[in-house]
Amino acid sequence: MLGSGNVWDTAHDCANALKQRGLPVAVVGGLAVCCHGYRRNTIDVDLLVRRQDAAAVRETLEQAGYEWNVEGREFVGVAGVPVQFLLSGEPAGDDASYGVYLPDPAEPNVWTELEALPVVSLSRLIAMKLACGLGNVRRTYRDFADVIELIAANDLGRDFARYLPKSLRKVFRELVLRARGGR
Repeated sequence: MLGSGNVWDTAHDCANALKQRGLPVAVVGGLAVCCHGYRRNTIDVDLLVRRQDAAAVRETLEQAGYEWNVEGREFVGVAGVPVQFLLSGEPAGDDASYGVYLPDPAEPNVWTELEALPVVSLSRLIAMKLACGLGNVRRTYRDFADVIELIAANDLGRDFARYLPKSLRKVFRELVLRARGGR
């Protein structure tokens, strides 16, 4: 859980190992939400990596002491914190109809440094959360709640929608209204 230190330590350990190897990476998911201002519990580390780097990422983490859990399709370190990967170029969520694909962490403006970690930018995080929430009803409440809390934590207005793909702007503006109590 957030606050135990293990999630943060694991994120730093993985990011540093991959950085030393020259592999671009960006933190996404719950930990990215925390870094962008909404502190909530999370039990794993989600990292965005390039598809072409997948084998090198796996080798690097294995050398750093992480074990691949075949069943869970994730790495697990000494602290027991799961490390999951999202591959750039994949659709964000289960439904590609929103036209949101996971970005290449090596591209400019995809990530920013927060909490001494490479974290996906706020606009990319919100786009990913919205696309995931719209594409999978089981994720809708969690992902939309994250977006609403990010709106509040970062004092975002309806105008922030210009940084999002057109397919997501309407739902973002609706969430802003709800987050602001209809204002």
